Amino acid sequence: MNALSSLFSPYAVGVAARVGAQINGFALIMVASRALDLGEFGSYAIAWAVTVIFTTLVYTGVYHVLLRTRDLERNADTFFWLQLGMGALGTFVMAAAGLLIGDIGVRDTAFALLFLAPIPMVAVLGAWNEAQLMRDGWIRVTSLSVLASEVIGLIAALVMFRAGFGIEALIASRYASTLFSALLSTAIVRRRPRLRFRREVGRTSLGEAWPLWGSSALAMSSNYGADLILGAFLNAGAVGAYRAGSRVANTAADVVLQPLAAISWARFARLEAQSAQGEIRIAWKQNMALGFALIAPVMVSISLLAEPIVEALFDPSWGAVAVIVSILSLGRATASMTFLLEPTMTCLGRARVQFYVRLAGAVLMVAALLLFGRSSVEAAAAAVLLSNLAIALVSVVLMMSATKLKLAELIEALVPGLGLTAVCVLLIYLLDPARGMMSPVAGLSMTITALAVFWCGVVGTLLKRKVLILPTP
Repeated sequence: MNALSSLFSPYAVGVAARVGAQINGFALIMVASRALDLGEFGSYAIAWAVTVIFTTLVYTGVYHVLLRTRDLERNADTFFWLQLGMGALGTFVMAAAGLLIGDIGVRDTAFALLFLAPIPMVAVLGAWNEAQLMRDGWIRVTSLSVLASEVIGLIAALVMFRAGFGIEALIASRYASTLFSALLSTAIVRRRPRLRFRREVGRTSLGEAWPLWGSSALAMSSNYGADLILGAFLNAGAVGAYRAGSRVANTAADVVLQPLAAISWARFARLEAQSAQGEIRIAWKQNMALGFALIAPVMVSISLLAEPIVEALFDPSWGAVAVIVSILSLGRATASMTFLLEPTMTCLGRARVQFYVRLAGAVLMVAALLLFGRSSVEAAAAAVLLSNLAIALVSVVLMMSATKLKLAELIEALVPGLGLTAVCVLLIYLLDPARGMMSPVAGLSMTITALAVFWCGVVGTLLKRKVLILPTP
């Protein structure tokens, strides 16, 4: 019964749904690599980077204020109109940018920006609904709805690629996914926004939301700053190579950290509401230990196996992506140390601190990219790695201070992940001779299978012995 309960726990379902969604994302890029060259994909990637930044602002700030409100029935409508205002701002900026760069001849990127511009506004209803579901503990439902929406998006793209479309297929997939998410969540929530806005709630909510908006905008700018800088100083092909590599590197981390971060927000907010901030320290140790043990071994393994992974996944003309995957995988491993920064600082009364950390991270990232990264896509990836490492160190120190965590306790939390990583690296090198005698795909499959069996066995044992603990909302 305990094993079955763990299998269907909110976190396990969230991870499973995220795995499915990321598989869909991989499939989409694999298909795109056969239909588009890196330049065409890069034009879409630049526009999509801007879209993600503004859509993320819809899913944070007021979204998290809604999670923490004590009177949802009274305040829900005000939250919706605030989120809609943020979505409208994103749509306006994207449309204006598309018209501007269209005038100077960057036609493919301008086309993508203009046609993706409504997405932040379209996403508002789904974000408002999702926050209500998360607040009520419907973690499994929200996770599975994400998976379903990504499947719909993939189907839409496949149909349009098969019909001979290019960038239009990727744009259509985003609309299909976003609209499906909004419709499905509306059917579940059964609450409709009304034409009612409480000014005092709006003022208070904006005061609470701006540090989170700022932090998210800076985090997204850090994540996608390289795309924008490479697009400005190099070309769309460089952006395409970087974004494809980033997609591979980020996929495994997102599978684990996105549901873990969502559950951490729900749990920390509940503990804050119960005036049980002391228990946040315990939850922090448990969630950090689990996240690091799941992420570090996988990201280091991907870094070492980048070349055969890219060879197996993408069209041969996309071979330049391999070195980017290798560097960014290490960068993502270090960045994973910061996934608890926002819920920890916000729920312990230090929301502005996390904003300033993200601000420093964004400034450092942009400075490194402008100084070194604009020379080549490889240099841009290295700049991201070094920036992530610096911000991870600062974030961990600040979170330890906020939770009153001792260094010995932090080391104890990280030891399972460090040990797993070391053994995975050893296993890769031990299998290298056998891999060299096989075809690239067969050798990669053999290595990944061996790593997966070992990783799953060890993680299962650690969970059974309570060394690692699955999180709860």
